[in-house]
Amino acid sequence: MPTSPSFLHRLPVLILLMLAAPASAQVGATASGTDAIEIPAADAQPAAVPVPDLREQLAACAICHGEHGEGATEGGEYFPHLAGKPAGYLLAQMQAFRDGRRLYPRMVYLMQYMDDGWLGEIAHWYAAQPAHTQRVESTALDAAARARAETLVYSGDPERGLPACAACHGDRLTGVEPGIPALVGLPTDYLIAQLGGWITGARSSKAPDCMADIARRIDPVDIRLVSTWLAGQSAAPGERPLPAGSVEPPMPCGSLTAAHDPAVTTEASP
Repeated sequence: MPTSPSFLHRLPVLILLMLAAPASAQVGATASGTDAIEIPAADAQPAAVPVPDLREQLAACAICHGEHGEGATEGGEYFPHLAGKPAGYLLAQMQAFRDGRRLYPRMVYLMQYMDDGWLGEIAHWYAAQPAHTQRVESTALDAAARARAETLVYSGDPERGLPACAACHGDRLTGVEPGIPALVGLPTDYLIAQLGGWITGARSSKAPDCMADIARRIDPVDIRLVSTWLAGQSAAPGERPLPAGSVEPPMPCGSLTAAHDPAVTTEASP
């Protein structure tokens, strides 16, 4: 597989991630106007349990995602924020890169020799950081487009069998513990790319793969409308995902079952 120069110049630093991992993590190889709406602050959540500072060990991750997982843009390519996302979700995504359910060469390279114990530590550390769910874009939608996007986000489209985005990601769109991520704080093109990944199979979850089913039911025009609208929304600074049990998903999702894996809890392990 061809390797881009931008990746090659990172290679020495990327190796730091594997060298910094605990020894057990290195032997667990596997084959497999604007439309902004200011969302009001939710009730305060309990303070996060302290976790060890892993910034030195995660120097390779910081190149793309920022020192605290705040997300970054380099050369027009967006690297999503990791900070404050549910630990169960973050672990599931790293496992997906490692096990072939999510395809992105840089991440596959980094994750391929990591065991679940070390990935769980990484997930806990990023989950404990202040969440980044502020508006990242301000693109105007006309009244009809805005109304359509808001309908899809909060009510869905019964004729297409589409549940509302908020039905799983919460009315606040900040995600839900332990395995549902925020939809706010991400740019339009990144959101479109993720939905496209589910449609093409470049991204998948454990069966039943509810997001793949949903993405394939959305009209392509609506994908851009919803993505553009979401990119213009903001939650309160540092607002965290809703507590577990805050939503009742409208359809079976294998990824939500996986997020309850005992390897990851909502608190840091001793």
